[in-house]
Amino acid sequence: MAIAVEKLEREARAGDAQAFGALIRHFDQDLRGVAWAVVRTAHGTDDVMQAAYEKAFRAIGSFDGRAAFKTWLHTIVHRTAIDHLRYENRRRHEEIDEADRHRGAGATGGEQAGVHDRMELTALLDELDPDQRVALMLTTGLGYSYDEAAEILGEARGTVASRVNRARKRLRGGRP
Repeated sequence: MAIAVEKLEREARAGDAQAFGALIRHFDQDLRGVAWAVVRTAHGTDDVMQAAYEKAFRAIGSFDGRAAFKTWLHTIVHRTAIDHLRYENRRRHEEIDEADRHRGAGATGGEQAGVHDRMELTALLDELDPDQRVALMLTTGLGYSYDEAAEILGEARGTVASRVNRARKRLRGGRP
């Protein structure tokens, strides 16, 4: 699979839109996780992904290969998500995701327990600072090392480690 991805990267850098699309489809789930960790709404995540993919496509010619292509895409998605969050906060506009609010209606037995657990986890994650949430998502959820997460976030390794530590402490019930 690595050889196919490398070939797609070369083709995308040469301007092949189909190769770029294939790469996006390949990395989309992980990239969406980063956007979700910051903006916390389905609609916001979709907006971020659209904007980030457009930015990446326009900038693909400037990708220099110093970082992995996936890391480069994660950086674009993270920055776009932060920009989106700042924009939404400036407008003081809160979106309500009706699907999340009504999730679990009509569920029975084990389904309700699973829905309850997911809602509880979502509520806990919502209490985290967005910077802590995305650092936790990158390292714990997606398996990036602290160094890789630091590169994606444009932060020092120690800053990422500190955010992950504070997030874990808060999720365990302690105060950060």
